[in-house]
Amino acid sequence: MKKSFIVSLLAFCLLVSGILSAQEGRMLNAHGKTMEWAYLGRIAHGENIPTTVQTISVREAEFYGLDTGIATTDAPVIKPVVVIQPFAIAWHGVDTSRDLTDESRMIRFRLDDPAFLLGLSFSSDSLYGSTEIDFGTDSLTRYSDEQGVTGFWKPLDYFSYWTFPEEGYLSWSDKHITVAAGRLATGIGLGRANLFLNGNARWYDQIQASWWSEHFRLFCFWGTSSSHLSDAEYKVQSFLPQYLDPESGSLQEDWGWDNIDNHDASTQSIVPLKMFSYHRFEFKPMNKIGLAFAEMQLVGGKAPDLTNVLPTVTWHNTYTAGVSNVMLQADAWAVPTDGLLMYGEFLMDDSKAPKETGASKPNCWGWELGSTAVLPVTIKDWRLSLNAEYSHVDKWTYCRWQPYLTMYQRQLITGGHRGFDSPLGHTEGPDVDEAGLTFTALSREGNRIEFGYTYINKGPVFMGMIEDNPDYTATNGKQKIVPVYYDYDVYTHDGALDALLGNVRRHSHVLNLKASWPLMRNIEANGAIDVRYIINAGFAAGETAVETVYKLGVKWSYNN
Repeated sequence: MKKSFIVSLLAFCLLVSGILSAQEGRMLNAHGKTMEWAYLGRIAHGENIPTTVQTISVREAEFYGLDTGIATTDAPVIKPVVVIQPFAIAWHGVDTSRDLTDESRMIRFRLDDPAFLLGLSFSSDSLYGSTEIDFGTDSLTRYSDEQGVTGFWKPLDYFSYWTFPEEGYLSWSDKHITVAAGRLATGIGLGRANLFLNGNARWYDQIQASWWSEHFRLFCFWGTSSSHLSDAEYKVQSFLPQYLDPESGSLQEDWGWDNIDNHDASTQSIVPLKMFSYHRFEFKPMNKIGLAFAEMQLVGGKAPDLTNVLPTVTWHNTYTAGVSNVMLQADAWAVPTDGLLMYGEFLMDDSKAPKETGASKPNCWGWELGSTAVLPVTIKDWRLSLNAEYSHVDKWTYCRWQPYLTMYQRQLITGGHRGFDSPLGHTEGPDVDEAGLTFTALSREGNRIEFGYTYINKGPVFMGMIEDNPDYTATNGKQKIVPVYYDYDVYTHDGALDALLGNVRRHSHVLNLKASWPLMRNIEANGAIDVRYIINAGFAAGETAVETVYKLGVKWSYNN
């Protein structure tokens, strides 16, 4: 039975690859060593990055003349993939009191590759497919104490909770088109803290499509989040709240907490679905300059219809107010001289018109400026670069009172009890200023050293905050909880929001060192140190803390 299944699977893969004629459909990520090497070489020669979308196919990379070093063939190929990585992780002083900073903690705990991976890839000229089962360290974000140590000698610590697979997709690429469907990492932006589609997220379940030419590029993306809600989140998403109208003195009932913008009673039904889509158009008038305009849309609590998924229709929430949320982005990138890349982007979640007053939502913007310099240092088969970057996100950007319209992707841990919330935008979420300087040394053979300093000025607003508020209970016996949003005082009392959040900001000084070093064929050593000195730790004035995370691993891979 097993033998016949394997034979049938192999025959199917060969048949499909023969029909579609595809191997160059394999997706490459800008964070991978292959693309990083190619992009740094392009900058060094005064040529611009072809796109700020972080995944492109091998065929598109070849179209732009990028040196990927990947050999292609027209013949169908099926390859097993195996990764075994004994590792050790130790940490001390890590703040676990908030469940609202998953992505920042996860980046510190995760390994670059899983501790164990068993997979299969199959391809021909334009088709590429991969599937795998793997075990990673992401669950340490949820289940670790303030300090601890674990590794290959404690497998039960590690395999008790896991998330898998990390990657599995089918992609097809022809002369000017790429389509990919499945689970893989991607992002939009050249920064280390992307504002529009977070490139630090472990993966997205998605369908993406790209059309490209020398001067134009169209990118469409549809992704999903887990629809899992906690009990408090479900009450916020679905219940009708009441509040005491200060003018009339009587109880008022609204359609959710969005009484200003929601005019559709059908939003009181709830469909367990959360999806997001991106539509992006890039224009490169010359080989040194790139310009782009994009829209992002969240749909939550309803089944999407054509107005939500059409690839060339924009400003989607005008069709489904109350169950959709949109952001707009504009960005530019250029190589004004050999060895220097400059980039900037502006994000608008909401804007307050001049005549809007009172409870109207404030401006919710974000912006980022950065540059990467390829240093004019000649070391055989090495490229050295220096990146400087500043990013800002306003207090309520990415936020909504509805969990299904809040701009994060939820990834459940196996078992379905808990998960991770990865921001779709800035890694730290809203209410943040961040500046960083990073030095990177990369060799053609894959040796890599990275050292950086980052300053993070974070305010007390996080996405998805919900409070049990007794003042609200007094006017509504149905529920006690209130989502923390800019109009929090309307449903509690004047001054409640300021009293809850306070005015203390957390200041983090981060030193980070990462290295990976091939030792011999198929074997690579890697390690990382993350040290954070935090002022006003836990948003308590005057409190200081030091957080440290150490990682060390040795990876053996086959056909990876």
